[in-house]
Amino acid sequence: MNYEFLHQYLKQKGFIVYPHEIICGSEGCEHDRNRFVDVAARKEGLLYAFEYKSSADRLLRAVKQVDNYRKSFDMVIVVAEVPRSDISTNPKRGVRIKEILGQGAGLWTVQFVRTKNLWQKAQLAKALVKISESAPIEAHEVASSSNGRLKTGEAKWFWLFYSVMDRRSNAATFINAKEILKKARLFSPVQITRAVRDFGKDKTIHKITNTLVGNCFVPLKDRTMGILAQPRSIVEAALFMAKYDFNFTNLYLAFFEKASSRAQACEILWEALQDIYGVGPRIASQLIRGMVLKGGWDFPLNDDRYLEECDFNVQMAQKMGLAPDKAQFHTQLGKFADTYLEGNRGILSHVIWYIRKRYCHPNLSKALCAECPVFEHCYDNTLQWRFTEIIQPTRQQPSSANREWVEKKMLRESTHIVTMRKPPHPSQSKLSTFISS
Repeated sequence: MNYEFLHQYLKQKGFIVYPHEIICGSEGCEHDRNRFVDVAARKEGLLYAFEYKSSADRLLRAVKQVDNYRKSFDMVIVVAEVPRSDISTNPKRGVRIKEILGQGAGLWTVQFVRTKNLWQKAQLAKALVKISESAPIEAHEVASSSNGRLKTGEAKWFWLFYSVMDRRSNAATFINAKEILKKARLFSPVQITRAVRDFGKDKTIHKITNTLVGNCFVPLKDRTMGILAQPRSIVEAALFMAKYDFNFTNLYLAFFEKASSRAQACEILWEALQDIYGVGPRIASQLIRGMVLKGGWDFPLNDDRYLEECDFNVQMAQKMGLAPDKAQFHTQLGKFADTYLEGNRGILSHVIWYIRKRYCHPNLSKALCAECPVFEHCYDNTLQWRFTEIIQPTRQQPSSANREWVEKKMLRESTHIVTMRKPPHPSQSKLSTFISS
């Protein structure tokens, strides 16, 4: 996690701050898994350990952490984000907070200002439009330079294939399935429809299943169809496209003929797509959103169904200052889209997903903040905050070995080693390095 806001505050208070998380000493530590200190600092000869608890992190987890830290640091302070819903941070009325304070820990609270002014919102909207135009929609292309355009019939079919198989799976599996079925001449909707004509729908589903399983691809199961679920979705998607001569332009135009407006045509198509096995509201919305953003369709994406809500997307919306919490996700993002994006919720959903996958994904070794195109709009970096120092810490009696170990580690970080490739003078020919503080 980025603790830059806490670093900044401590520096303003005169602390010398260790730039990374640090592990405390091990002597006397009963809780081996709770030794990583979020922020370590030094002031007036004393070592401080700061444990930050966001509103999503249970505050009582700090009990074991504080117990460890106080055996290595002179002062231990818990910094709790407020408001929070787990326990009260009021030291007079909060019963559970006394478990932490009873260990001599200090208690600070921090409240973030999660709002943007009108100019900031307009600038963010411009950035989102630009990102959406150049970013792909398929997860396996996220780290590539692809703009995700669906220019050919095969590319559009793969987007439908990808979407109907999507059960929150890894996108690499869709690529693997595509290659397996291509070799077996069972990938394109024409090939699948021909197999249905020759062998029947059920046998074609089993044929696709056996082909995938025989090539070490294990389809996901569901309660109704078991491992036949994804193959059935593929077959029914192909049969769906057969009604429109396997042409996505024909599909698009056919629904205009059934409606009096673009919005009504989109609504009818959205419902029709859900006749494909495994396609529910989320997948139907995902498919249409992708075809509008990258496939040339001209449907309005001004309905909240095109804002995909999941915990990761909610967190990204919070980081961008677009919604303070899950309860206001649709309300606040919808209002932002109506005001700054001509109602286009699809752009918001697309970019939130892309930024999360490309720059903030938990599987990344580190967040790619410096490369992120919305870095300047991210509250992890530009957050306004207000600290309240409620309880000051009690001086601890750390183990001398632990304290010395931590102190040496902190001093070592402030020492810069410079290697000299060419000595500047013959009298320094034996000198290869020097150390400066």
